[in-house]
Amino acid sequence: MATSGDGQGDGQGAALRLRPRRSLLGSGILGLILVPLPIVVTILALGSPDGSWRFALIFGAIAVILFIIGLYLFQTTYILITARQVTEREFFGAPVSTPLSAVHSAVLAHTFRTSSSDTLPQLIVRNDRGERLLRMRGIFWTEESMRAAAAAIGVPLEEPAEALTARQFLEVYSGSAYWFENRRGVVALVVAVGILCIGVVLGLMGLLGLPLNA
Repeated sequence: MATSGDGQGDGQGAALRLRPRRSLLGSGILGLILVPLPIVVTILALGSPDGSWRFALIFGAIAVILFIIGLYLFQTTYILITARQVTEREFFGAPVSTPLSAVHSAVLAHTFRTSSSDTLPQLIVRNDRGERLLRMRGIFWTEESMRAAAAAIGVPLEEPAEALTARQFLEVYSGSAYWFENRRGVVALVVAVGILCIGVVLGLMGLLGLPLNA
């Protein structure tokens, strides 16, 4: 049996191959249309007389290249479960395989979105020391895929009755966090990079004589 992240089979015999939500690809395409495209069009329309169209082409080319890289990484992200092992290739990184004999427990919990009453499912597969072997987050994977993964692994599935906050989830199931979770320094760095990028764009628009006010 094999299935995609949206629950469709592709016929791979006894192996189960899971892929992320296909809707993520649509979101990426929409982001490419809504963010870089208006900037490029504006610069081409207002900056051509002084030669700043070159900047627009460079900016557009960079956006397209980043999108192609993201598309490649998306297409090569998967979870493969066979009779002997679980192989995961994350968005960044090489494939990592874990023997099924190392699996001790599996939990399918629902966690609240940030500042929202809506919840997302999370599957965590751990060894006998409580360390994360596999984690599937609802933002990337469907609940159907998580249940299919747990069934293929063959370990009893624990399902907490109450939804948890993200912080509670990581406290109850310690050892499940990724390196960047619950780290204020990482959040501050991301915010700083975002502000820097906005400043660079505004600065370039100012140098090119483009209007900053609507």
